[in-house]
Amino acid sequence: MKLSFFESHNKSKNEPELDEKKYKILFKKEFVRLAVTYILPLLILIVLLQIEYYKNQKENLQNNLHLRAVTKCEELEHYLEERVNDLFLILNELSNFKKINNENTSLVLKHLKTQSPHFLDIAIIDTSGKIISYANSSSLNLLSTKFDNVSPLKSIADTGKYFFSEPLFTPSYNAFAITIKGYFENKLIFLRSHIDLSSINELLSSKIKKENVIIALIDNKYKYLYKTQLGKENSLSKFSPPRKPKSGVLTTHIKNKRHSYGFCWLDIKDWCVICFSQTPETYVALSISQTSTLLSIGTFILFLVVIYLRAKKIVQYEREKEIAEREKNIARLQLEHASKLVAVGELAAGIAHEINNPLAIIASEAGLIKDLINPEFGQFVTFEDLIPHLDNIQNSAFRARDITRKLLTFVRKDDIKLDYYDVNAIIKELVEGFVDRELYVSNIKLEVNLQPDLPKALVDPNSLKQVVVNLLTNARDAIVPPGKITITTNQKDRNILISVKDTGSGISKEQMEKIFLPFYTTKPVGKGTGLGLSVSYNIIKSFGGTIEVESLVGVGSTFTIVLPVKENTELV
Repeated sequence: MKLSFFESHNKSKNEPELDEKKYKILFKKEFVRLAVTYILPLLILIVLLQIEYYKNQKENLQNNLHLRAVTKCEELEHYLEERVNDLFLILNELSNFKKINNENTSLVLKHLKTQSPHFLDIAIIDTSGKIISYANSSSLNLLSTKFDNVSPLKSIADTGKYFFSEPLFTPSYNAFAITIKGYFENKLIFLRSHIDLSSINELLSSKIKKENVIIALIDNKYKYLYKTQLGKENSLSKFSPPRKPKSGVLTTHIKNKRHSYGFCWLDIKDWCVICFSQTPETYVALSISQTSTLLSIGTFILFLVVIYLRAKKIVQYEREKEIAEREKNIARLQLEHASKLVAVGELAAGIAHEINNPLAIIASEAGLIKDLINPEFGQFVTFEDLIPHLDNIQNSAFRARDITRKLLTFVRKDDIKLDYYDVNAIIKELVEGFVDRELYVSNIKLEVNLQPDLPKALVDPNSLKQVVVNLLTNARDAIVPPGKITITTNQKDRNILISVKDTGSGISKEQMEKIFLPFYTTKPVGKGTGLGLSVSYNIIKSFGGTIEVESLVGVGSTFTIVLPVKENTELV
């Protein structure tokens, strides 16, 4: 038994007739595909993991050492730059004093130590190396009144603003000095201050005390600058990193064991930060074979479960997708059919007028024949005299039949069947005796300009008629009679263009953005459903085309249907 449209819709919604065999095959394919995708790489990974374990551990260790060395180097450079800035700030404070003496210098040193407690002293030196004033906070003291090495002072005066001296190693302290240049009463002076090396040791060793890593600092002669587990201060280290590149990872032998260390040279001073791992490269972790085997089996089982569920979900998704697609098509057909009925309602007056004309002729001719053959009127007619009247009746009946056929063809709800059709022929069939007379009655002139020899387009004729009728109906409603509607067809590049142009009120820019939305209409309440343009756009889109709009308020609008021309399409 053949199902009606709505019965078919309900059946497809509640009891979809799906090919279950197809989905069983799909499940098997997806299961195999996912198994190959997930499990095979896992097996390869397990094998490579055993081979690459040591290599990866070594690379991770070296990357960590390199990163730590660079980070500590940046922290140390930042610390030294802060101390230089502290000295320049203190130098500015000296300008507040009328003269430089030991008392004022002591005040400055006291303020300086609030910025950093690691400053040990301050010396003010002139260009000849003479110590103008001096203050200290420890046993450190410059005993002489003359700074012997004036070459750094000349270097600062000529080329730079500050200078780092070589470290001093004494039984009571280990320190290095920072010398900066400045001016007092327009005279060039130098400010020199010693900083305890223990401050650098604290900075570099912070946050790593519980880790298996040792941080050291060496100078350009590869000597330690402070005491570490690796050696005493001022002793030669076992590290000899090159100056280029600035940072990297190298290896060295300590107690006959090969160790990796990261290094990074400072830019501000020719010192190098060393990040040393106490773990030898030859260290081998405990065997993980048994653990890896158990882990691999557990992971394998987990992957099988995941693959099974994933394959099942994919099949379920495909089932739901097919059902949703069917329901979507049914809803689209319902919407298009509803829009088509709305368009027919808009044409009802014209169709009624068209059918009434042949019916009136039939009634008139039938009445005349009755009068002619009535003996009371004394008309003696032959059969030949009746033939013209019978012909008029027959022609009028055929005309009414053609009108009803066109209407039924337009309204009939069939599945869309795309094929190659002549769009000119479709428009002619729609316009002649179907639309033109209605527009004529409405005092609207219809002009049809069809380019001959157009290629055939891949369309559904009934759906294309529906779109054109919707555009003509909208054009008619936009016109205040008298007016004009022009239908034009032509070819541009690889497209067939069908234009419907009117002399109506036009569409504003705000309305233009919404005209293709479902249920949006600019017509008064009760005169429009808002489905025409939305359905028309979707129909043309299903043909692979589009609808373009041009409009000026108060001038009119032009709706252009753009249909692509398929390759190797024969001409009409």
